[in-house]
Amino acid sequence: MLNFINIHFSSFSLKNLEKRKIEHKIVLSKFKLLKKKLEFSKKSSNKILKMKKNETGEPEVWEIDFFSRPVLNTDGKKLWELIVVNKKNTFEHIESVPNNLINSKELRKRINQLINSASIKPTIIKFFRAQMFNMISIALSDLDLTIRPSRRTYSLFNKITEREENIYPNMKGFKPFMRDYNSSDDILRKTPERMPDALRGEKYIFASLDYYDLDSILKTNPLFRDLCPFPENFSENINIPGIIIYSNRSKPLSSWMDGIEVFAFQCDIEQKKFNYRMWIGDTIFIW
Repeated sequence: MLNFINIHFSSFSLKNLEKRKIEHKIVLSKFKLLKKKLEFSKKSSNKILKMKKNETGEPEVWEIDFFSRPVLNTDGKKLWELIVVNKKNTFEHIESVPNNLINSKELRKRINQLINSASIKPTIIKFFRAQMFNMISIALSDLDLTIRPSRRTYSLFNKITEREENIYPNMKGFKPFMRDYNSSDDILRKTPERMPDALRGEKYIFASLDYYDLDSILKTNPLFRDLCPFPENFSENINIPGIIIYSNRSKPLSSWMDGIEVFAFQCDIEQKKFNYRMWIGDTIFIW
């Protein structure tokens, strides 16, 4: 599996792409499609387009986690925490929740209170845990927000890692063997489905960009973009592999791609398929 930096170049012209020093390896102009069908909500896609069009700046994105921690309380029960951070790392809220209040109604109440007291209201809320999918989905269903199950919750991952390394080990009742290693990648791994027509491009190119090419593209402020943080030891001389999609429907296609929260590419050698991993475990294949 290749984790990747997800950027949507809907406002970037093909002529500029051709001028860049990109090493093209494979051009795909035909697709081998099976008869399975993956349905997407057209209403959800339209909502994404409308939100992006009406916002003058980047939308406020919150990332939440509501789960037990590797710490036992004095009553012998697990510590539960609600962690909320925003994508820009300018907002953070952490609180413990009593075990008898672990339900969707209580979670809705606490999230509503947090939104009402926030100086900048979120327009998107993301969560990554497959184990909590039902509870969180129910709790947030009545909010006038875009709710996205997503593995692209980088600020939240960093906050949880920080607490697992520096906070929980210093708490009384810490039990390292109770740490959750996030097996959701296996829990929700499903049989790959055929890519829907709305997500198909005309051509696909495997390519690589160096850091400086990527930086110059980002300075053009493409309409849709979502860049994962670079590792601390990242070398600017390393080429970044990825895929360029050629399409006459660049803006609609970028909107769809933004909405399905693609977080990785996967080459299935045995099945001879190239897959998108999206949301928190679903998979679609290109050919």
